[in-house]
Amino acid sequence: MTSREVINYLNVEGMDKLYKRFEKYFAEVDSWSERFATGDLLNELELSHALDRLTGIYIRFHIIAEAIDAYKTNKELSYKEKAFADAEKKPNVSQIEQEARASTKDLRTYRGDFLSYSEACEKGITTCQARLKRQSVESAAKGVDFKGETSQPAVIKKQQEDVGWNA
Repeated sequence: MTSREVINYLNVEGMDKLYKRFEKYFAEVDSWSERFATGDLLNELELSHALDRLTGIYIRFHIIAEAIDAYKTNKELSYKEKAFADAEKKPNVSQIEQEARASTKDLRTYRGDFLSYSEACEKGITTCQARLKRQSVESAAKGVDFKGETSQPAVIKKQQEDVGWNA
């Protein structure tokens, strides 16, 4: 979803429906989180799958969180403009500011959920990348199924030992 699509969806369907539409992704992040917490994510295939899934969810949630923030800001501005226009006497600016913020409190809560889950995905992505890199380096050190950087001194030394080449 683009930011514009998110805002249109919010205008037509509402925040609750948008949230419900993405509940399965919140649950998936929770599931990956549990697997990280229990140390149950060790093999390369699962780590690669987690990396792909968390990256996709991160992208979605980050876009949605930013769109909700823009939507919230615009709603607050609209509220302020209307309040100032409707004021019969000199308006109390701080009161209008407070009312405008109160009018969008639910949006801040939902945005916080999307943002915190996108940050959780980001941490999971970093962990997957680190574990995959470690596995690649360990494989190289053992000379088994190496997929990493071949210009590292340890790899060059191992290649020379295996083939008998001297530099």
